[in-house]
Amino acid sequence: MLNRLRRFRRREERWQATFLRMLGPEEPELGCDECFAQLDRFVELEAAGVDAAEAMPELAAHLRGCGACREEHEDLLAFVRERGQ
Repeated sequence: MLNRLRRFRRREERWQATFLRMLGPEEPELGCDECFAQLDRFVELEAAGVDAAEAMPELAAHLRGCGACREEHEDLLAFVRERGQ
């Protein structure tokens, strides 16, 4: 019974996250082209230990809602961190 409840809660959390992404962010966000143009700066801030989401909230909002840009961000951040070591 406990495992069934846990699976149900995880499924509910996934559906809720999907629904919220479909609604879009409450705050203003950039489009994909603008995001891509500013992504280098965002990643540089993160790599330097700065709160990039606070410095660039519109880009952060876009990354939360756009899987393609979020994947590009994760790849670029991993590359920068790997190069820095």
